[in-house]
Amino acid sequence: MKKIIVFVVMLTVFISPALQAQPPAGKYNTTNYPEERKEIALMNRLPDSLKHLNDDYIAVGPEGLISYGFEQWKKGFTDAGVTFKSAKPVPGMSVLRVYNGDAAVNHFVVDVVLSTPTGDLPIRVIRTETFIKQEGKWYFVSGQGTMPSSKAEIEKLIRGKPKQ
Repeated sequence: MKKIIVFVVMLTVFISPALQAQPPAGKYNTTNYPEERKEIALMNRLPDSLKHLNDDYIAVGPEGLISYGFEQWKKGFTDAGVTFKSAKPVPGMSVLRVYNGDAAVNHFVVDVVLSTPTGDLPIRVIRTETFIKQEGKWYFVSGQGTMPSSKAEIEKLIRGKPKQ
């Protein structure tokens, strides 16, 4: 039992700062391929129909639902009556890496407010997005969102069900 408690404390100490800390300065190359970086940054301003390569998109939402194709992802929201009210990136919490000028992975944290049938739902999401450049154009091909767990949720996951 003591080992479990020590493990939980250590995990909480190591995970909590990782969720809130900024990426290590200088660890990742965040300046290579400057033109490609500009093109990727502009993708958020494009209509969705221009962002996705022939609907070759896979998304995993923070709730764990998998969507195969942008239209399926969008339908999941509309069927549930959910829309995005706002999405604000957390400053200092983004790392965009570009590989060979034709592939990129962007990791960032964003505060999102969803408008739902029962009212606004604010969530923080840790995102990973993958981009591929084909025939001179960038496409958004994969997205994964994860909601950070609270200390209590992490402890419950590690400890499991309480004994009865």
